Amino acid sequence: MRCPTCGSKSYEVVNSKVEVSKTKKYNKLLLKCNDCESVYRETLTEKKPDDYRIIISEHDFSRKSHVKLYPEGQIQVGDVLDVDGVNVEITSIETKRGSRVSKSPLSEVETIWALSLDIPARVGISIDFRGRVISKKVEVDRNFEFGVGDIIKIGKFVLRIHSIKTMTRRLKKGTAAAFMVKRVYGKPLDERRSYDYDLSSKVVG
Repeated sequence: MRCPTCGSKSYEVVNSKVEVSKTKKYNKLLLKCNDCESVYRETLTEKKPDDYRIIISEHDFSRKSHVKLYPEGQIQVGDVLDVDGVNVEITSIETKRGSRVSKSPLSEVETIWALSLDIPARVGISIDFRGRVISKKVEVDRNFEFGVGDIIKIGKFVLRIHSIKTMTRRLKKGTAAAFMVKRVYGKPLDERRSYDYDLSSKVVG
């Protein structure tokens, strides 16, 4: 903001007043130029955020809510939003045309789909007894790491992980954080075998 008298951009705020309409917020300023000491007025205008419908997934349960965002902005899959104090990650975006996209201007958004980041990650565990498969589900910290070759205990079973299916690929070696893992595949070992970690208390199904 330039001084209308001398053109300087150096000023101090003498007074400010905020006025709000249904769609906009006005910040009315009384400014004093630091160079020529002229006093002048400026008004800053900004649009108020709009409410956008958001569906938040929490494992087997989904809930509807609304999030306030500025309509001139843009969102994309992977963005993290704060909804009522809960961090959620956008997983899909539905436009007003009914299509699902990975990125969109907010002016075209109808519904946002998201995953809660404030709950444990739920990971499937498959134990292959040479064709007979036993499946379990565990809930662990989202940053907990599974590694191919890890030996784990689940209840009465001890198994070695031989592959990990993530959101994007299947791993035959390496590690992956639980929030990226869909399923862990393992083969049973002797129940008396020592193990790297015990997930028995984490089983939910």
